[in-house]
This record gives sequence, C-alpha cells and structure tokens, in this order.
Amino acid sequence: MRAPRGPDVSPDLRWFPVVTMLQLAADMAFGSAPPGFGHEFAPADYIDAWVALTEPEGWTEADLERLRRLFRQPQAAD
Repeated sequence: MRAPRGPDVSPDLRWFPVVTMLQLAADMAFGSAPPGFGHEFAPADYIDAWVALTEPEGWTEADLERLRRLFRQPQAAD
C-alpha cells in the first residue's frame, strides 16, 4: 500500500482500516483478473518441482508426460 505502487494499482485505492481489509479479502477470494495479472495457480506448473522433490520410484519420462498432458487439458465444470 506504500509508494511506489505497481503500474496496475489504481491511484484511487485508499486504506480504511477493517473496511479495506474486508474488501481486499473478498476480492482475493471471489475476484478474477485478466490473464497475466494477480496470482494464477496452475497445477501443471508444479509437476516438475514435485517430481524433483519426491523422486517417485519407477516413474518414466512417458509417465510424467502423461501426467503433464492430463493437467494441461481444460477441466470440465461440475
């Protein structure tokens, strides 16, 4: 909230104790942002890190590619 703010932060954003905190919390929980802004959590981005960390026994490159492909597919809405 201190200067300098990011280029995509409105200069009209003001801090009002409790009110702004609740608004920001609601925005983080329910808001959406255009691609490239905010936090984007994609499970496919973590596969290689988890493999390096856990070193699963018996996994081949073909197994990993099949897992990557599974997570790259768009998920159907329930």
